[in-house]
Order: sequence, then C-alpha cells, then structure tokens
Amino acid sequence: LLAAVSPAVDEGREARTAIHLDRVVDRIDRAARSLRAHEDPTRPRVASARRIVRFRLPQRSWTAVGASLWIDGADDAIGYRLDGHRTRRTRLRGVDLRTPDGRVDVDGSSRHRLVLSLVRSDGVGVVVARG
Repeated sequence: LLAAVSPAVDEGREARTAIHLDRVVDRIDRAARSLRAHEDPTRPRVASARRIVRFRLPQRSWTAVGASLWIDGADDAIGYRLDGHRTRRTRLRGVDLRTPDGRVDVDGSSRHRLVLSLVRSDGVGVVVARG
C-alpha cells in the first residue's frame, strides 16, 4: 500500500514546497517594486528607505522537500531549487536587482531575513542583502 501511494505523497510534498517558494519570490518582487514606486533612491551605503522580507525555507519532512533559494543581481533573477529537481528561475522585469557581495544564497530551514534598499549609482537599483 505504501509503495502505491508514495509517488502521490512525493508529488504533493514537491507541489506544497514550490507553492511556498513561489510566494517568497512574489514577496521579494513586491517589496522591490514598492521601493521603486514609493521611495527616493539614495547613494550606496547611505541610510535609506528599505523593505525587509522575512521567511523560512521549508524543512524536509513528510509534507515538504528540502529547498534552497538564491538572488542574482547580475541577471535580475530570483530562483529556487527543490531537492533533486531543476532550478526554477524568475526574472524580475523592470527591476534592477543588485547584490554587491555576489549572489545571495539562502538554504537551511532557519528563519531568514533579506533587506532591500533603493540606491542611485549607475542608474537606480534595488540592493538585496542578508539582514
């Protein structure tokens, strides 16, 4: 009986985790767009308006698969990878993401915090850093 339902359980775990991560990507996207729409940019490393996105990656369990998330300023993209699967990537059109310290990688099931701020340097961009 367990062998018969295992594929369905695995598919449900993957779908549930992907939905959760899609929501995290959406929250980061909305925070970046909110900064662009409502705040004034400042010079880099100057205190400015910011948005904080807090989230937790799902922990491997009967209801979720392990996952990792990344933000790449070079490609203006946010992506995630479910254990054992291909990377899913979302390019934020119209948002210049910047990750000054290189790609931001998030993994592990602890709480995570990203700080987004709007800067003016070679145009206007949204800086993403760990908080």
